[in-house]
Amino acid sequence: MADHSFGPLGWVSAAGFVILSLLYVVDAWGIAQWPMSLAVTGAVALLAAAGAILLWYGNDPTATEEEYGATETR
Repeated sequence: MADHSFGPLGWVSAAGFVILSLLYVVDAWGIAQWPMSLAVTGAVALLAAAGAILLWYGNDPTATEEEYGATETR
C-alpha cells in the first residue's frame, strides 16, 4: 500500500478548502456577506478539495523524500 503524504502545496490546498467551505457556509446562512457569489465560492472550494485529494493520492512535488519513506540506494 502506498504511503500518502502532503507537502506544503497539499497543505495549502487543504487549508484553502477548509477556509472556502467556511466562507460558503457563512454566506449561505446569511451570517455575513462575502464579495464572491455563493456558486463561485462553492466551485473554488470543490476545486481546492479535488486538488488536495489529488496531491494526497498522487506524488506531491513539494513533499520531501522522507515523507514518502523513500530510502537511498547506491
